Amino acid sequence: MQQEQQFLIQKNQLLWQKKYKEIYAAVGIHPQNILDEKTIDYFEVISKLTENKKTIMISEIGLDYQESSPEKKLQQDFFYNQLELAKSKKLPVAFHVRNAEEDAIKLIDLAKINELKSVAHYFSGDYEYAKKLLNKNVFISVAKPFLIDEKLANVIKKIPIDQLVIETDSYPQYFKKNRERWTEPKDLELIITKLSLLKKINTDILSEKIEYNSKYILNI
Repeated sequence: MQQEQQFLIQKNQLLWQKKYKEIYAAVGIHPQNILDEKTIDYFEVISKLTENKKTIMISEIGLDYQESSPEKKLQQDFFYNQLELAKSKKLPVAFHVRNAEEDAIKLIDLAKINELKSVAHYFSGDYEYAKKLLNKNVFISVAKPFLIDEKLANVIKKIPIDQLVIETDSYPQYFKKNRERWTEPKDLELIITKLSLLKKINTDILSEKIEYNSKYILNI
């Protein structure tokens, strides 16, 4: 049964990648999903999926320390193993970290990913954490919280444009009754507008730079 599930995952991915030339794939196990049945042989499955030429990133992996989260040591093992896989496949990484900055830095150091292109997804940390990531060749990804969180905005203001990207973290969020609280592609324009004001850079120039950074990370 497990092998059949793995085959279907791979088959479906190949189908939509062939159908839509502009669509690429990122593969990985989110820390909140590592107890799912399909993660039993996750390393082999992800490794197989990276053989597809349109799989261009290991994502979204990382650490998420909440009461409902899987045991910390298990999360750490998954994160480290997937970092090692990214190194072996020479693929960029996008990682998620919540309430686990210190452990994340330790594992990033242990895996020695400085030569990889990596992204701190949905960044919400302080400047000290940001500096540690920047020193490890990590790009900082700015999302919707940046629009209302002035403390975060002050952190982002200090980060070089050469190490910034933006994102939506977009997916249908029907659990949020207020549609304005969803994260959607339209929010990217709002993020660029605020960034341009903070950085005092023309929005068109900033957009071009962000696009360049994104394509550089993804090798596309």
